[in-house]
Amino acid sequence: MIRLVTAVSLAFSTIYVVWRWGWTLNTDALWFSVPLVLAETYGLLTAFFMAVTAWRLCDRAPAPPLNGRSVDVFVTTYDEPLAIIRKTALAARAIRYPHTTYILDDGRRDEVRRLAEDLGIEYRSRPTNEHAKAGNLNNALRRSSGEFVLQLDADHMPLPQIVDRLIGHFADAQVAFVQSPQDFYNTDAFTYDIDVPGRRLWEDQQLFFRVLQPGKDRLGAAFFVGSCAMVRRKALTEIGGFATRTITEDIETSLILHSKGWKSVFVKESLAFGLAPSTAHAFHVQHLRWGQGAMQTLRHYGPLRLAGLSLAQRIGYFDSLTTYLGGFQRLILYLAPLVFFVTGIFPLNVSFTAFASMFVPYLALQLLSFKLLARGHGSLLLADRFAMAKFFTHLLAVSGYLTRRQLRFRVTPKEAGHVGFRFYAPQLVLAASTFAILAFAGYERVVGLAPDEVPGWGSAAFWVNAAYALWNASVAASIVRVSRGGQHRRLEHRFADALAVNLRILRADGRLARYDVGITENLNPQGAALRSMHPMDAGSKVEMTLPLSTGEVTVRGRLVRRSETPTPYGTVHVHGVEFTGLASDTRNAIELHCAQHATPLERQRYQIGDPEVPAAFRWRNLRRVTRVAVGLPVHVSAESATSAKPIGMGLLENISPAGARMLLDHPVAPGSTLHLEVPGTAYSSRGRVVFVDTLESSVGLRFIVGMAMEEGTMVAPASNWIDAVLAAAARPRAAMRRAQVPIASAGRYILTVLAGRPL
Repeated sequence: MIRLVTAVSLAFSTIYVVWRWGWTLNTDALWFSVPLVLAETYGLLTAFFMAVTAWRLCDRAPAPPLNGRSVDVFVTTYDEPLAIIRKTALAARAIRYPHTTYILDDGRRDEVRRLAEDLGIEYRSRPTNEHAKAGNLNNALRRSSGEFVLQLDADHMPLPQIVDRLIGHFADAQVAFVQSPQDFYNTDAFTYDIDVPGRRLWEDQQLFFRVLQPGKDRLGAAFFVGSCAMVRRKALTEIGGFATRTITEDIETSLILHSKGWKSVFVKESLAFGLAPSTAHAFHVQHLRWGQGAMQTLRHYGPLRLAGLSLAQRIGYFDSLTTYLGGFQRLILYLAPLVFFVTGIFPLNVSFTAFASMFVPYLALQLLSFKLLARGHGSLLLADRFAMAKFFTHLLAVSGYLTRRQLRFRVTPKEAGHVGFRFYAPQLVLAASTFAILAFAGYERVVGLAPDEVPGWGSAAFWVNAAYALWNASVAASIVRVSRGGQHRRLEHRFADALAVNLRILRADGRLARYDVGITENLNPQGAALRSMHPMDAGSKVEMTLPLSTGEVTVRGRLVRRSETPTPYGTVHVHGVEFTGLASDTRNAIELHCAQHATPLERQRYQIGDPEVPAAFRWRNLRRVTRVAVGLPVHVSAESATSAKPIGMGLLENISPAGARMLLDHPVAPGSTLHLEVPGTAYSSRGRVVFVDTLESSVGLRFIVGMAMEEGTMVAPASNWIDAVLAAAARPRAAMRRAQVPIASAGRYILTVLAGRPL
């Protein structure tokens, strides 16, 4: 299905582009008509490259680890905050495979040296910053001896099993490096689109790591991306170390290694989590560096002419390096409708009917082919949004091809801060210009000042161009809004984690005032957000026991804020706690828990991309009653005919009179009977377990438990707010019935494709 549609799409697209060049140019306005056809020709070229890359994907089987090999773990840093380096260094030290961890500090900072000493790991620096990151790595290569090198950026926290998962692929003596995906834990970043209730997320690099890199792996052209990869020292020694001619040492080094006959491997498993660009500023800096480095590599090496590459590798590298020319294509497409309104000139010389008869099937096939090749990882709407976000950055990146001077390596900013006007100015100018030009064009039509319309188009030219221009303006405006709103208050990221905790509220003299229970919303070594049924006053001192995957720890803190979340069903109290007097061992335990357990488990709860079969063709369960999200601690007991056995406290995620969903640290068997009680309320109920989903990290398990409630077992006084929750949940959705409903009509699938997401 995928390959058939793709072949038909490429064939028709080729016919369309040939037709555009041969029969549709407006010879009286070639300055306008030719650039537009060039943009469409570039689109055909990129469609061809994607088809070649994603025609089939390589899904490698796990390889058993090689034992007894020496491994060096390099953590590169220049000016990243110490807290970020600490997270990565701790996680690197905790890697299970025997290794030596090095912090490579190009900033020559005393505090980083002391951190390395405190953690008992190696520290390397150098007197200069020649060749930036590549020079830093090469300096470390000369001062270490491991057979293999695991390279990590300062913000990428590895999982304990990372070396075990990668090193086995070096059993082939010709493999130079093994790359794994770059994944990220700050899902509130600029590059993410997240639907928390629907448990779905999308990230700007998702298509690359989930589809394009596996496709390039099949072509023998998967390339090193600078972090989360293992490299064979012998291969690096053969080419003189990490390449230094460009500011993107990763793809440059890959290209040289492949040209020398070395192989590469891509492993699809996420084995480290880092920081995605949190703001438009960081996004711009990162993509400008990538683009300029790609242009430098294209100029210095030219993959189409470089000796030693296979045809597939030439295509793969040429595709990757010329991606940044897409900024010109986008600029032409954004300006085309505006030029039409300003000049009254139309770039085509055919009738509307003739053009529509070719363009509509061409566009539909292009979109359908993209959706199928992307295998659920290519949202059309989000791809369009991020193309808008980076089109001007890609235009600037072409300077890397034109300039002969040494470009500066700029590290992607890791700290949130003010986003300057220049980082969203192109989108703001485009949106403002579009609205102004359309307003004037509308005025011209109303008062009769508009020029004569192009023969054969009638009013269609106006409305088609107006609709397209308004779409572009709305996307540009959304980029401006997100850029201006992307300010983060916290210096350190809070990791989402639901831990059931016992609270001890203390008096000013440190004596116990009362007990309570709560559930964490998020956590880091600086503090936590707690949900509970009872309010606590700002300034209150608390002591709590955190049941971490690394072991229980007791922390003290101060309540710095309290918020109440009013809902139609009642009030939920959310407390912000700042930890005080945290011992080093406790801080380390929290850091490792967040890196090794909380992050991978939270990621497993989200659907990242759809299955290969589009969601429109799948069956859906439609509940008779609405589940209401509550997010409260719950005591759980397993009941039998003669006794009740406490299981522990968990998180009650949602509830209705018919059922509930919980997150537990202890397993329960499907079909068993559980008794639930929400502390601080009179609510209790009993039900049967209907499903158990297991979430697994390298250090522990958690369980998602779905229950069907038994009628007549629910107890909640009318004055209790949870009664209102249950009453609201009991209202049936008018359009829903308990049934398995097949959603498979062709019309609905077309809507799914055009919307870029399942309906």
